[in-house]
Order: sequence, then structure tokens, then C-alpha cells
Amino acid sequence: MGLEKTAKNSKLKSMLETIFMDWKALLILIGLVIVLSIASDVFFTPVNLINVLRQICASTTLGVGFTLVVASGSIDLSVGCMVGMVGTFSALLATRAAGIPGIVVILITLGVGLACGLLNGSLISVLKLPFFIATIATMSIFQGVNYLACNNSSVTGIPDWFKKIGQGYVGVVPIPVIIMVIMVIAGVILVKKTTFGRNALALGGNKEAARVCGVNVRKVEIGVFVFMGLCAAITALILTGRAASAQTSAGQGMEMDAIAAVVIGGTPLSGGKGRMAGTLIGCLIVGCINNGLNLLNVDSNWQLIAKGILIIAAVMIDVWSAKFSDRMLKKKAEKVEK
Repeated sequence: MGLEKTAKNSKLKSMLETIFMDWKALLILIGLVIVLSIASDVFFTPVNLINVLRQICASTTLGVGFTLVVASGSIDLSVGCMVGMVGTFSALLATRAAGIPGIVVILITLGVGLACGLLNGSLISVLKLPFFIATIATMSIFQGVNYLACNNSSVTGIPDWFKKIGQGYVGVVPIPVIIMVIMVIAGVILVKKTTFGRNALALGGNKEAARVCGVNVRKVEIGVFVFMGLCAAITALILTGRAASAQTSAGQGMEMDAIAAVVIGGTPLSGGKGRMAGTLIGCLIVGCINNGLNLLNVDSNWQLIAKGILIIAAVMIDVWSAKFSDRMLKKKAEKVEK
């Protein structure tokens, strides 16, 4: 009986540890929702919850691409400015190129995003620049091109079809939410069901080992950043449609939200693992915090501080989780040896 009880306790402990490790983001989200629901009567209402979903659509779409980048062992600091530049380009195309159908504007916009991703991937994989240096440089380039293209002023007067991308509905479901769900599902399939996705994770785990195993490292690295560019372009379309204009500041700082959401969602900064569904939960956490602070009339400057603290906490959780996992693996190895 004593041995059975010990075995059951050990099994229960192992199960709880697994739940905490794999679903810590969900536990954080549930706790946050409970706290904000107590703090504000408005928070846990259907209208506000739908509002939160609408607010995180752009960041989640961007986070899908960012998850793959981080999982492959890289970081892209240019994505915020990339979103702003692509949004300005699409708005200028839609307002000043008379006679171009909306679908053509969308396709060209996606092409610009792919080109931006290709630039980042080429600098890193072909020219062998460190990803921090390469993406900081392109961040500055994208920002400068954005300001030059719009002459430091917002682009207004976008057509109704463009506004529907960010403001429209299909039935009772907002179109941005539909786009977000499609992108998350596509990201899950990409990571779990495709050779490209598995190779991207292999790069994050051990690039040299992946190379020895026959993975075309250059091709996969470039592909990861091209996918990031595609996600940035879709994000730009959502943001521009929602604001009914292309703002010069659009997208700036989104890379910080993406880092926080991705790490909280369970994708380690060291790479080798990618959790697309976790990124969605991480974006919900960031969105709930922003929404809750607004409802509580907290100064926007404090919101920036809260976001910085959240990123620090996310990285600390990531580091702690990695150490905890290592200890668990060592214990299991010791038990097997005995």
C-alpha cells in the first residue's frame, strides 16, 4: 500500500509539473481574467471581450511569424517598422493609384512584405550578419522609407473595401478575428505538419546538427524571415483597415509585444520549440493587461512600464522553465540508471 501511495503521489506530482510547464500561459491568463473581472465590472462583458479579441488580432498575426523566427533561433527587431512601412505603401497604393482593384493592392502589399522578409533573411543567411545587427539596420531603413513615402503625415481616404479588412464582419464575427484564427491554424500546421517547420525548429535546437543531418540551413533561414514578412504584411492590412488610415507611428513597438507574447506562450528564446497556440494565449494576456489598465483609467505611461515589466517577467519565466526542465530530465535519467 505504501509503495502504491508513493507511486500515485509521484504520478500526480509529475502530472502537475507537466501541466504547469506546458500550460503556464493559460494559468496566467485565467488568473489575470479573474483579477480584472473583480477590479472592473465592465471587463468580463461580451462587448468588452470581443473588443479585446479585436485589439489582439494584429499582434497575434504578427506573433505567428515571430514565433517561427524565435523557434528557429533568431530575433527580428524590424517587424514593427516593417508593419508601418508596408501599411503606408498599401494605403498610398489604394488611394493614389486609380483603377487598381482591391485584390491587386492586397497581393502587391503581401509581395512587399515578402520582399522585406527576404531582405532580412538574405542579410542574415547569405551575408552572415548577426540577426540583431541586421534587423536593427533594416528597422531604421523601413522607418526612414515610411517617413519619406508619406512625407511624415498620415495617409487618409482609404476605400471602404480596405476598411472592411480591419472593421468588417462576417455575420457577427469580426473579419480581423477570422484572419487571426486562420493565421494561428496555419502556423500550427506549418510547425507540426511540414518539413519546413520541423527544419526551422531543428535550426533553433542546434544549427550545426541540422546542417549535418542534411537541412539546407540557408534556405530554411531565409524562408523563416520571408514568412515573417508575410505575417507583417497581413498585420499592416489589418491595422490600416482598422484605423481607416496609415499612421506614421503604426507598428512601432509591436516587436516588444511580440517578444512578450511569444515567450509567455511557451516558445523559448533559445529556440528549438514553437507554440503557436501559446502565442495566441500570450497575446491575450498582453491584450487583457492593456484593456484592463485602460478600463481602470491608468495613465498610458504606466502602461508602458507595465509592458516592460511583463517582458522581464516573461524572460525570467522562460529561463526558470528551462532550468526546471533540465532538473526534471536529470532526475528521470538518474531513476533509469538506478
